Amino acid sequence: MKPGLARKKLLNRSGGRCEVCGLRPAREAQHRKNRSQGGTWDLSNLLHVCGHGNRDGCHGLIHQNPETAYANGWSVRQPRNPAEMPAWLTTEHGRIYVWLHDDGTASPVALPELVYGALKAERIYERGAV
Repeated sequence: MKPGLARKKLLNRSGGRCEVCGLRPAREAQHRKNRSQGGTWDLSNLLHVCGHGNRDGCHGLIHQNPETAYANGWSVRQPRNPAEMPAWLTTEHGRIYVWLHDDGTASPVALPELVYGALKAERIYERGAV
């Protein structure tokens, strides 16, 4: 997807509020998988966040605290696919884990999906595949 279209759809999904804190206006697109690592402008790979650059607001929080960002799905490690990694975001239903879809929507993660995904990730880690 082209960056301009992605930014418009991202604004529509977020309603203009930071998807991480939900408190401040969102100004920037955060790539969950960095573009330098093959991250795309697909909406499953983007968060609408507050802050400027990588210095302040939630955008700064994500870049300055990578382990927290990975744990919350705000960043995605190689070689994982952002569309297959839920993110802990502020939504109209409160702060919940959601699946981000490339059509610009988000859907809540069911608890069994989250538990199964965590167990699966742990087994992969134990085998040294990560």
